[in-house]
Amino acid sequence: MIAEAVCAALRDADIDAARVGGVVTEASITPGMAKVADVAAATGMSGLAMTATSSPTGAGILQAVGVAAAVVEAGVADHVVSFFGVDWGSRRSGANDYHAAMDAKSAIERPAGFAGPPLYFATAIRRYAYTYGLRDDEVTDLLSAVAMAARANGRLHPTAQQTKPLTRADYDGSPWIATPLRRADCCLLSDGAAAVVVSNAAAVSARGGLAAVRAWAWAQDEYDDASFYSQSGLPELAAARDASDRTFTKAGLKPQDIDVVELYDCFTPATVLQLESAGFCQPGQALGHVADRALEVGGRHPVNTHGGLLAHGYLLGANHLVEAVEQIRHEAGQRQVSDAALAFVGAGPGRQYTSLVLERQENRE
Repeated sequence: MIAEAVCAALRDADIDAARVGGVVTEASITPGMAKVADVAAATGMSGLAMTATSSPTGAGILQAVGVAAAVVEAGVADHVVSFFGVDWGSRRSGANDYHAAMDAKSAIERPAGFAGPPLYFATAIRRYAYTYGLRDDEVTDLLSAVAMAARANGRLHPTAQQTKPLTRADYDGSPWIATPLRRADCCLLSDGAAAVVVSNAAAVSARGGLAAVRAWAWAQDEYDDASFYSQSGLPELAAARDASDRTFTKAGLKPQDIDVVELYDCFTPATVLQLESAGFCQPGQALGHVADRALEVGGRHPVNTHGGLLAHGYLLGANHLVEAVEQIRHEAGQRQVSDAALAFVGAGPGRQYTSLVLERQENRE
């Protein structure tokens, strides 16, 4: 699937594989899925002058694109490919093996019964409710609005994994996973792959609109994996705050300037925490921000217009990047946000975070 995704991206960009000068990928999962040399051989990328890896998982997927843009800007290559793929949908253990392999989790968290990402985000949203004084019914209203919006948006995407409608009654009847999280609050498990080509604008074929990297940034919290979910400054995500602040400063923009937002939504609380930490609404105000179907396509604040990890598929944010590109190029079909010119993509709602702002540029004819 990774090779297929790379070939599809190159066809879309109208670039011969031999012209690709570099590959930058995420650091922890991708090398085990497909080695760069194997993908290069399978796809015909015979002219590589450099390869590199970024940071791990979702933050690394987006950081790889930022690094690719820096490589192009430095003149090292005119075309750099970044790809990602995962097979957690067909693994019985899903993502659990990845987390269990971390020493801090196996040695400290699991013996205490604090094991698994659902518990992390259940704890985070409990801390959020305590900090800002939300009642249990308000927490349910908040999380259900995020879940229902993701499902509504996913129903508009032709390749979404979960397209069954989700009503409030459906949400309320969804089984408990880790209170207050229900199954409807949890991401899918998927097999899939995605790839993008980052190019010098002067070296690509003419087309109506291009998605350009206007600014990006990566940040890391001071706490390590062993202590982040129990000792860090939750409910604020410091890395998301710092990366987003730097991205908006570099771009000369404010959060309210953004037309469409794509956020790593492994669990519904992750969307809530990022909306506030990245500056799209004030701390403790997410309930009002998401009300009245605001996050849906056509709403006041469209978020995860493809359905995100909750409805489209769990590609750890790679699909969020692809969706942002399609939105900026005005190729999103019935889920298109009208006149979208600026997109924000964020991933890694934990101790690491990368944020990107993509902008629409009209290419020469």
